[in-house]
Amino acid sequence: MNAYNILKYIHVLSVIAWIGSAACLAVLVWRVRRERNRQALIALLRLGTSYGQMVAGPASGLVLLSGLGMVGMAHIGFGTFWVVWGYAGIVLHGFIGGVFIRKRTMELAQLASSEGTNDQAIAEAGGRLWTVQLIYLAIMVLVIGAMVLKPTL
Repeated sequence: MNAYNILKYIHVLSVIAWIGSAACLAVLVWRVRRERNRQALIALLRLGTSYGQMVAGPASGLVLLSGLGMVGMAHIGFGTFWVVWGYAGIVLHGFIGGVFIRKRTMELAQLASSEGTNDQAIAEAGGRLWTVQLIYLAIMVLVIGAMVLKPTL
């Protein structure tokens, strides 16, 4: 086993941890918000945020670092279409996750924590979070497709 294969192994495991956890958390939030159990929703949002910071975030960092290492070792070229597509995915991940998903999660947690909020408002806020999570996951699916298929222009 050489250094490139070790980086590839780290890269794939990190993608699994990152995108798998994002998909799992999205489905859990979608499911729990529909049950109208505010305490479960608040707990899930708190735990999901912690998990994202402790596991998904660092995993995405390992994806970037191991990907950069593989591109350099294999002399692929940092301007190659699918490599640029991967960089774009990392930038979008940071932007969508750091701005939109974070904002929607905080909004939903605040509504769920407030006694005066009706269930419809919580469902609508959960729907907005779900929509952003789906867009995020769709972009990541496209990035993973580009990494596997390695298309060129």
